[in-house]
Amino acid sequence: MLKLNTWTLRFRITALVVVLSTVSAFLVALASLNPVEYRMKAVVGNEVQSLVASAANLVGRDIRAKRVVLKSIAEHLSQNLKDGPGSVETFLRTHRALNEEFFNVVILKPNGELIANMEDEYGIGSTFANTYDFFKQTVSNRASVVSEPFNSPMHGEPAVVITQPVFDAQGQMIFVIVGGIDLRDPRLLSQLNAVKPGKTGYFFILDAKGNILQHPNKKRILANVFAEPGGPTPTTAAALRGFEGWREGTSKDGRRAIIAYKRINEVNWIMGSVYPTAEAFAGLSEARANIWLASAVVATAATILGLLAAQRFLTPLTQLRQNVGRITEGSAEIDVLDIARKDEVGDLSRAFFALSQQRATAEGKLSELALTDPLTGIGNRRKFEMVTAKSLSASERSSQPLMLAYLDVDNFKQINDKYGHGIGDQVLIEFAKRLTTAVRASDTVVRLAGDEFVILYDTMAEGARSADFANRVLENIRLPFEVGDAVLSVTTSIGLAFHAGGATTISDLLRLADEALYIAKRNGRNTFAVRSTSGNLPIHKQVPRLSEVDESVRSETIRFIKR
Repeated sequence: MLKLNTWTLRFRITALVVVLSTVSAFLVALASLNPVEYRMKAVVGNEVQSLVASAANLVGRDIRAKRVVLKSIAEHLSQNLKDGPGSVETFLRTHRALNEEFFNVVILKPNGELIANMEDEYGIGSTFANTYDFFKQTVSNRASVVSEPFNSPMHGEPAVVITQPVFDAQGQMIFVIVGGIDLRDPRLLSQLNAVKPGKTGYFFILDAKGNILQHPNKKRILANVFAEPGGPTPTTAAALRGFEGWREGTSKDGRRAIIAYKRINEVNWIMGSVYPTAEAFAGLSEARANIWLASAVVATAATILGLLAAQRFLTPLTQLRQNVGRITEGSAEIDVLDIARKDEVGDLSRAFFALSQQRATAEGKLSELALTDPLTGIGNRRKFEMVTAKSLSASERSSQPLMLAYLDVDNFKQINDKYGHGIGDQVLIEFAKRLTTAVRASDTVVRLAGDEFVILYDTMAEGARSADFANRVLENIRLPFEVGDAVLSVTTSIGLAFHAGGATTISDLLRLADEALYIAKRNGRNTFAVRSTSGNLPIHKQVPRLSEVDESVRSETIRFIKR
């Protein structure tokens, strides 16, 4: 049996070196892990805070857009209202596009009497609105209000409403328009899920009083955090007192998590996010074990080598933190991350790379959704304004001519009345497909609202080519529409506005196209007419200009469409 002489200097020096190396390695590992964890938490926390800010901005833009829509409807109602409550209900039902923004829209008198309901006749003549604070505040303050959450009596689901007072020419309040927002709307959930942190993270929304507006746990919607067992978590309580940012804390279900908050200033709501640390720091445990192992190996050589090795191991993490910080600031792209590394730092780099790609993809999808008509899949009014503004700017610089076609489905209301809105929607989808196949790849087809469409022709020559493009569209539309079990004969009327180049505005170009469309309608439909910003009429030269009264009516329509 081998016997060790513990009294030899060699043994004692070796033992001392082993002890010193082990202690040094322990201290080095301990000193290394703390900054690693701190930096990782800072990187993940800042990334989650960035996602929360993006989600808050998304919801804020949506609320702001809904308020603009209601204000536009209120102004149009004030200018075009006829006598009698029946005309108000008729006005409301002609604006079905509101269903894209609200689950229902009603119109009330200042005394609280319900006089129009977009969805049905529920509550007509009742004055139940007088019991709601949001209605009282609207009448008292003469201003738009976003309500606190409540169970809607009209569809029995959690909701908030946006109000908009309507004033007559003398400044007297004559109506209050109320638009309802379903807090369980799957469209809102899908938009938030597109940018949520990781797989197990989620977003939630509170108002300033602690009422839960949105949460993946549907049972908590409309609950107040102060009334729940245990009250609000410390981080939520801080957010309700004004805190914005991220903290590591415990969520309501008892999990440790990165919890971030950002106020939605448009409505004084709070956007929150919970990202469980089990997923957020999944790579940290493995990194910690490998650092201890590396430190133990280095300890057998020397304390100095251990210190140098620890410093070397920290360098890639420092670079990773710096790169992620630059990405967060927007001064670098995600390709600065070293995803080719085969170690733990590479794993973290790939994780951050995937998270950044997920965010970029989600933002791209949100941007695309904001420019796409959900029914037909073509561009919407926002895309029309964006593309037209660019084309007009290019036309002004280069004097390059362009043409705008403004068209709708002839007698579309009769199709809806006879076959129902489901068939009407299929007609609009097929109509959009045929418009797309009738134009060039460089042209833009969008749906403004209802059955109204616009085609923007770039680099268009004046004269006969205008007729060629219009006739191609007319011929495409005249082919029978096979919709469900029905075969329909559908036609369209087209108003063409030709711009020879130079300075003009979207509203002027759209006004000319609308005038031409009005002429085509007056000439019997299923045809087209042309107007030009230069005053020349290359086609239909004998078509008279609109009377002042007709032009006023058309201008009102254009102003409403622009809104």
